[in-house]
Amino acid sequence: MTAPRRALAANRSAPPPPGEVHPFRFPPFVRRQLAPGVTAYAARLPGVPLASVELLAAAGAQHDPAGREGLASLTAALLDEGAAGRDAMEIAGSIERLGGQLGTGADWDIGYVGVLMLSRHLEAGLRLLAEVATAPSFPEAEVERLRRQRLNELLRRRHQPGVIADEQLAAVIYEGTVYAHPAHGTEASITALGRDEILDFYRRHYRLQTAIVIAVSDLDPEALLAAVGAALADGVLAATPAATPAAPDRPDIRPSRLSGLRLHVVDRPGAAQTELRLGHAAVPRSHPDFIALGFLSTLLGGKFTSRINLNLRERHGYTYGATSRFAGRLGPGPFVVSAAVATESTGAAAGEVLAELRRIRDEPVSAEEMEETRSYMLGVFPYTAQSIGDISRRLADLGIYGLPDDHHDRWRRAIASLTREELQAVARRHLQPESSAIVAVGPAELLRPQLEPLGDVVVRSLAATAPG
Repeated sequence: MTAPRRALAANRSAPPPPGEVHPFRFPPFVRRQLAPGVTAYAARLPGVPLASVELLAAAGAQHDPAGREGLASLTAALLDEGAAGRDAMEIAGSIERLGGQLGTGADWDIGYVGVLMLSRHLEAGLRLLAEVATAPSFPEAEVERLRRQRLNELLRRRHQPGVIADEQLAAVIYEGTVYAHPAHGTEASITALGRDEILDFYRRHYRLQTAIVIAVSDLDPEALLAAVGAALADGVLAATPAATPAAPDRPDIRPSRLSGLRLHVVDRPGAAQTELRLGHAAVPRSHPDFIALGFLSTLLGGKFTSRINLNLRERHGYTYGATSRFAGRLGPGPFVVSAAVATESTGAAAGEVLAELRRIRDEPVSAEEMEETRSYMLGVFPYTAQSIGDISRRLADLGIYGLPDDHHDRWRRAIASLTREELQAVARRHLQPESSAIVAVGPAELLRPQLEPLGDVVVRSLAATAPG
């Protein structure tokens, strides 16, 4: 007999009880030194017949010379536009025939070339990776094409208030350092770049002797590294020529601490919504407090039930969402609070964020809030280490930032054992609400009087903040 429908109805008066917590460990991997000095990490992800191989070089935007911002990014973008006697269309055709993907790029820390293909095409994929990484030709026509493309992208970014807010915050908190400039460059710097500079940057920074290889597939890791090693031994990945200029040292980026609050408004007349940013320079990714800072940021603004989001969204209705983060870089990355707020509430929202930063320094976090944040972080972690891309990114972190091989297990132990007292001590050491920058992109006539109670306000036009 069929049960009455009402007997099957879910009880929605209370949340479902939590299920059993399953143990999780980061997938095993191997690390080897491969000739001619490449550090290689390899992991197995069974069940998916794919292989991902990336070559990472010390060619990030932190190496951009003054007045040549965007050099690292443009150099990386040009790597697959011609190499080893083949043009961009031939390279694209090769990866398409493998049913794979080829990508190049650069962030603040590294430049990279990567391929993703079926495991059975590993040898062909490695050969293509080698050509793009070690024999790019930088055709003049492609340099000009990508230069025009980049200038158009800069023009588009001028009309994105969130991008403007991010760039203006960096300009204030990193004044006098390379981090003050956008990694993709400015109109003036991109226009000034020439092919010879791009070629020189490539020769200095894409050096196998300091490169990192990240390889993840369904193959045995040792077999995977053997394939990479064979490519090296066969000269597919050629050693850097003796005539190549010496690689420069990593820049020593030391932003000055701000003397008090710095308030900047970028005038965007008529905007009903204002992009709000608050932040300051923090610490490098390798800093011993970085794991605890991740916990701190999650509690403050890294999840829906975080303090800043509940304050600005749920309690006051200023925004649909607010976040905070400590960005990991080789140099001192930023701490940033971000929100798009109702223009008439911008000053109040900024005041609430500052109050939350002071509160977490001055008052111990409750045991309940600590455990809720701890449970969230430990529960979410397995979801961030599932795909081939997830594993590759986490292995890359080990190599780029010099983290120990058992870092991800240490991370879990550190999150599990962090105390309220330790968290408050970290907040006191690293949060600087009294020495932060506040940037608001919106109508100056409405924003200035709201922010003036916090300090002197600098107002700029949109034109004055345009790249270049």
